Parts: sequence; structure tokens; C-alpha cells
Amino acid sequence: MENKEEDYKKLYEETLLVLSEKEEILSEKNDIIADLGFELDKLRRYIFGFKSEKRNSSSADGQMGLFELGTTQSVQEELSCSVQQQKPAPKKRAKGTGRMSLPEELAREEIIIEPCESTAGCTKIGEEVTEVLEIEPAFFYVKRYVRPKYARPNGEGILIGTLPDRVIEKGIPSESVIAQLTVDKYVYGMPLHRQIDKYSKMGVRIPASSASDWLMGGWEQLKPLWELLRLIVFSQKYLQADETPIKVLDRDHKNGIHQGYMWLYHAPVDRLVLFDYRKGRDSSGPKEMLAGFRGILQTDGYTVYDSLYGNHPDILLTFCMAHARRYFVNAVKDDEKQANYVLDEMQLLYALEQKMRDRELDWEQRTEERKEHARPVLDRLENWLKEHQERYRPQSPMGKAIDYTLPRWAGLSAYVLHGQMEIDNNLIENAVRPLAIGRKNFLFAGSHQAAQMAAGMYSFMASCKKNKINEFAWLKDVFERIQSHKQKDLYQLLPSNWEIYRPK
Repeated sequence: MENKEEDYKKLYEETLLVLSEKEEILSEKNDIIADLGFELDKLRRYIFGFKSEKRNSSSADGQMGLFELGTTQSVQEELSCSVQQQKPAPKKRAKGTGRMSLPEELAREEIIIEPCESTAGCTKIGEEVTEVLEIEPAFFYVKRYVRPKYARPNGEGILIGTLPDRVIEKGIPSESVIAQLTVDKYVYGMPLHRQIDKYSKMGVRIPASSASDWLMGGWEQLKPLWELLRLIVFSQKYLQADETPIKVLDRDHKNGIHQGYMWLYHAPVDRLVLFDYRKGRDSSGPKEMLAGFRGILQTDGYTVYDSLYGNHPDILLTFCMAHARRYFVNAVKDDEKQANYVLDEMQLLYALEQKMRDRELDWEQRTEERKEHARPVLDRLENWLKEHQERYRPQSPMGKAIDYTLPRWAGLSAYVLHGQMEIDNNLIENAVRPLAIGRKNFLFAGSHQAAQMAAGMYSFMASCKKNKINEFAWLKDVFERIQSHKQKDLYQLLPSNWEIYRPK
């Protein structure tokens, strides 16, 4: 009898052990299924969903009142959704949806349209003016430089005028043609073969090899200016850094296409952008370019920067709040209440930044506003992260969000120390957009040399955009002047200085 009880007890314990093991296996499988479900949901939203991460201010549970600063509060009209039973109320026209005003500086061609009937005996009481926007397609023309030749007296030689500096000596294209080719490719993402097709319909057939040589000739003239841009960018005390891939044709590669990378460095204070092409994504690129840099470096959290500058005595490594926020956006379906709490708190930080931009505060005022209003929010978030770091599986969306954010919190919140720092890296990510558009259109660079040229051209075009100047006007003027410009005054041609020093 005792033996049977022991056998039953042993069988019971073995059964419990088997059930416990099966429950663990089932729990692991459920976790895997949940993780895959989150990844699938994130992929669907990436492909088909709404890309913006902006949040409705009404979800902040009234906390926006913390930043209501009297006269700086913007007033928004509320749209009425009520519908009358008898007759629908006319819709109010949304602000900014009226007829577009035409710039006053545009040339006007006046056309008088008289009535078909005779106006004899009539008195003119006024007139109706209707303005219509017109366009004339661009066209090519030939500029002829005629230089009379004169024989000096007494056989002392020949006197003739000097040609202006040319990007391509004795070449066909003018500086404006090379500038237009460059702007169409690196600003508007138009590949050379599309430009050539467009120009052929305008009556000029340009061989593809010639167009490519013209672009390279323009880049050769701009190389000294790019070197100066590099020196000025890395002499700054505050930089943002990022990287993005670019495919490059390479015969030595097994697939014929090499995966290269464009490294970007943005100086927000001077509004300058530098692209640097590298064959890989390893630390050699930033290590070489940032060798003499001393100051604040803001990145997206890529581990290469942390390995190089995490404990650097002369570089303060800071991070991008938008990247941390993105993790919690992806975690909303994992724990909606807690993820939304973090997102609402982060929304307060961004609301403060917007209000300071609206008020056009200087950097000292921004520093004080951040210390007073942003610091309490950051302290609350830090406490929340520490309290919840052990509550989620590391591989769950919330676990990943906390594991990414908490170790970087000192760098994420460092922007409150100085008003010229940015809360995130969005400014440099905006500079990547022309390259991203070009990547979709021309797919790859023709060679590593072409990729280096692209890096230089994107540097200048992005810097022009940051300084709100016309890329074509800047490039044409620089091509015409750079060869005769004094070396010590080369800085005057940079996009950040061009408006000040260009000839009037």
C-alpha cells in the first residue's frame, strides 16, 4: 500500500514537472508569436500606414496648460460638425485655402479686352482685372564671344581681349549649363539620361559621356571650396551626425554593386551641411573626419559613435529624442496606457520647442525656458523609465523602448543645457531627403569617384537650402568667379556667406 502511494506521489510530481515544462514552452511560443505580430504590425504601418508621429494635443490630459504663456498662445478655429435637419450649413473656408496671390516681382503683360459691341457714347466707370500665371519653357541659346585682334605698332605683338574664366576650358557648355545639370540631378533628383532626353526635345543633343564629363569638371572646380567647408564644419562646437546607404557600381565586387555610405555632418548654428562618402559603415569614416573635433556631437544612437566618443574627454555625445519616441510609438499596441503616457510627456517637450520657435526666442531665452519647463518633464520621464525597466520582457516592444532610452537618457536630456542645441536630429535627416529621392531615381552612383562627387554636390545643395538661397544662382555665380577669387577670400563663396559678399 505504501509503495502504491509513493508511486502515485512520484507520478504526480513527474506530471507537474511535465506540465510546468510544457507551460514554459507554450509561454515562450506565445512570446515569439506576440513579437512576430508586433513586427508584422510595424511593417504594415511602415508600408501602408500614416508616417507622421505627431500626436493630438487633446490626448495630453490637459497637461498642455503648463506651457500657456499668455500672448504667445496660438488660437485655432474649431470646425463645427453639426448638421441642420432642414438645410446643411455652408462650410467655412479653411484658413489659407483662398486664391493664391501672385508675386509682385513677376513681370506683367497687360492685355486689354474691349467689349464686342461699340462703346461710342459710353462712359468708363472702372475695370475688372484678372491675373493668370503664365510660363515660357526654358530654351537654349548660343553666346558668342567676339574678340577683335589688333597688331601692335612696330611689330610688338598682337592685342586681344581675355575670355572670362571657364569651368571647362575651350569646352562647349557655359557655367549656367553645368549649374543646371547639377541642380536638376542633386536637388530635383533627375538622372542624367532624363535630362538628356529633355534637352534633346529642346533642340540640343548632348552625349551621355559629355554630360557626365561636364558634371565632373564642375566638381573639380568646387573641390577647394568643399575642403574649406569641411574645415569650417569641424571647427564648430556643436554638430549633428547621421549616415545613409548608397549603391555604387563596382566591377571588382562579386555582384557588381557595392554598398557604400554617405556620412552627414550638420552645423545647425552656421547652417552648413557636409556629406562624406565612405565605402563602409565602420568607425573609420567618423574617426577620421572628427579627429580634431571638440564639442557636442548629436547622433541617432548608432553604436559606432558610442564606441568612439562615449567616454571622450573633449566630446559630449548627445542623442535624438525623435528616435527614442519612435520606439514608444511602435510599443503602443504592447501596452497602450504606459506607452501613451511616455508619448504624452514627450509631446510636452515638443510643444515647448514649437512655442519657442513661434516666439523667435534667442538661445539664451531658450536655455532658460527649457530649464524651467522641460527639466521637470525630463525628470518625470527618467523616474518612470527606472521604475518600469524590469517590468517588460527585453524582446517586447516596451522592453526594447526602455532598453534603448534609459541608457542614453543623459544624452537625450542634455539639450536643455544650451539653447542652440536641438531636441532631435530632424534637421540633419531633412538634409538626407534629396539623396533619398535621387536614390530612387538614379538607383546608384556610377563609380566610387562619382559617389565622392555626389557627396560634394549634395553638401553644397543642402547648405544652400539651409540658408534659403537659390541653388542655381549660387552655383552659376561660384562657377564664374571661383578661379579668379583670392584664396584668402574663398570663404565668401560658401552658401552661408554668399548673400553678404556676392556682387550686387
